[in-house]
Amino acid sequence: MKNIRAKRVASKGQCGGWKHAGLLLSGVGISNLGDFIYIVAINLMVLNMTQSPAAVAGLWIISPIASVCTKFWSGSLIDRYDQRQLMIGADMLRAMLVAMLPLMSILWMMYAVMFLISMSSSIFVPSSQVYITRLVPAERRKRFNSLQALISSGAFITGPAVAGVMLLYLSPAAAIYANAVSFAASALILMFLPKLGIGEQNIGTGSRLTPRMIAQDWRAVLSFSRKSGYVVGIYALFQIILVVGMSLDAQEVVFIRQVMNLPESQYGALMSITGIGYLAGSMLVWMFAKHLPVRHMMGGGVLLVALGYFLFARSFSFELAAVAFILLGLCSALANTGLVTFYQNNIPVDLMGRMSSVLGLVLSVLQVASILIAGVIAEQLSLRMVYTVVSGVMLLAALGLWVTSMFPSRSRYYDEPAKPKAMVG
Repeated sequence: MKNIRAKRVASKGQCGGWKHAGLLLSGVGISNLGDFIYIVAINLMVLNMTQSPAAVAGLWIISPIASVCTKFWSGSLIDRYDQRQLMIGADMLRAMLVAMLPLMSILWMMYAVMFLISMSSSIFVPSSQVYITRLVPAERRKRFNSLQALISSGAFITGPAVAGVMLLYLSPAAAIYANAVSFAASALILMFLPKLGIGEQNIGTGSRLTPRMIAQDWRAVLSFSRKSGYVVGIYALFQIILVVGMSLDAQEVVFIRQVMNLPESQYGALMSITGIGYLAGSMLVWMFAKHLPVRHMMGGGVLLVALGYFLFARSFSFELAAVAFILLGLCSALANTGLVTFYQNNIPVDLMGRMSSVLGLVLSVLQVASILIAGVIAEQLSLRMVYTVVSGVMLLAALGLWVTSMFPSRSRYYDEPAKPKAMVG
């Protein structure tokens, strides 16, 4: 009876069409907008409190450490509990924790609260990914993902702008409270979404997590990875390319200011160009998503992203760097939308939380390692040489990813799901 009831609830949720999808996008979008307001405000608050650049730099270490600490067990939690409830709980917890930050005058206490906020975010994001997969029918996912990318890019641009206005007329504390309100508003919106329960294969497994259960889940992920080596391999290769790109991003300001000798004003302009390019790319993907095959969104998108990094590595002028950043912004939305759709269509939804956590853990460790390695090598060699070699390797890997997707034997992983002849509601 539980299985039948769960299927009915899931069917009811899916039949809500774009109404429920719109609510979900609104909740996640408001939360993202608050995040970008928060990033600007918390950096300024810590700098004003300590006058220490090192203290500000410490803010950027908290999130990956929290991610590593959380992803060992969060996948087991996500797959065994109601993802909607987890999202609402994470939002409410983040709202309360963020509201506490302006009241703190001791740096380590602020770091501790931010660590808990980052842990909550590490649960919210994969929970939302599983819930989206279960809520949105397969034939609508590509369009939904493109719209989500559009909303995220809009938050990326408008969030810092809103923070700037608030800092001009109010204070960093006011911007922090605005972020807390955004989390509370997101939780309120998510309450109107349908209750989908837990996955069909996980019915009745909402028991207390134990180390033995977590170990079993890791074995389940490894077993699936062996059976579906192509899917996991392509997803991992794509993510590794992006992680390596992030290691280059960490040296971006040094490359622009010290290698290219561009002033701060042009550095700021390049950042704005990237944001505008991402927004434009998201809009184009949203408009033409139904006409773009997933294999080309993924393979072609990541290849053009790698090309953008290579062009930037060989840039000797502001104009060429601007072209590279426009290409990066435009094609990042294309590549990410293709990747998310590929992942949703090929990973069992009842295993998705655990897969996301295990792969995310590996990628977080790789991200930290690649940033450190790139920084050390750049100290010993020419930064331009490091950029050129690394981006060249990214190009070759991206080309290989795209070529493998063209093999007839791999077409089933990229085929578009057929739309049902009749959709209720």
